Amino acid sequence: MSRRIVAVTGAGGFVGRALTEGFAALGWWVIALDVAFDNGREDVSLERGMIRRVTCDLADGVPALPGMPGAEPSVDLVVHAAWVTTEPDLLGVTPEEYRALNLRPLEQVLEYVAATRPPAFVFLSSSGVFAAGDGSDGLTDADEPTGSSPYAEAKRVGEAMTFAAAPDHGTAVYVVRLGYLFGPDEVARPTRERVSLVAQWVAAVRAGRPLEVRADDPAREWTYAPDLAAAVERLVDGPAPARPVHLGSPHVIRDVEVAALIAAGRPDTAIV
Repeated sequence: MSRRIVAVTGAGGFVGRALTEGFAALGWWVIALDVAFDNGREDVSLERGMIRRVTCDLADGVPALPGMPGAEPSVDLVVHAAWVTTEPDLLGVTPEEYRALNLRPLEQVLEYVAATRPPAFVFLSSSGVFAAGDGSDGLTDADEPTGSSPYAEAKRVGEAMTFAAAPDHGTAVYVVRLGYLFGPDEVARPTRERVSLVAQWVAAVRAGRPLEVRADDPAREWTYAPDLAAAVERLVDGPAPARPVHLGSPHVIRDVEVAALIAAGRPDTAIV
């Protein structure tokens, strides 16, 4: 049986790493691209799949991708997970520079996809494209996003760029908006300064601190990052819709409920 090959950008980050490891566990050959990896550049052979890491700056273009043993040289799927989520002022850049940091790599990846024509391309967007007032009683697929933060604006432009590129080649194009993500091995880094609330609360419990919950106690789609690869695999095996897909968990739970689950192992932990 021939192996399927997926190229994942931003593979050194939280979401990209979860996708990389998830696809490999499903039996894919994975080409992982990023400017840096926390655990080095060594290839990883797993029971079912394999991960080959490529260090590169996508703003300079997509490099020649390595071949895989016993597999065709072409890539079956490209997933663009690379993104800078840290706010521009914390990075010390202007909103315009922040936009370029994110959209220039996407532009290069779209050019690569147009030139090589893989069967499928996935651009990972976010429910963060929405503003607080979008949706009358919770968000639905019918609601149009109006988020105006630098992050939201850049993601919205990225969605439009992806759909605009679709007619130029035979690749099935998917824009996927992710929900509120959490998972193992979350660490803060310059490109993702804030970790999830779950990671914050686990660290607080371990340090004996109270768990801080927002006063408005929002309900969120709590999506476990290691589940994403299997969900994306199922998605790209079906037809590509002409609008963004909201790929979120059915577990819609308020912050205080999740904090209480985490605090349950330490009865003396306060939730404030």
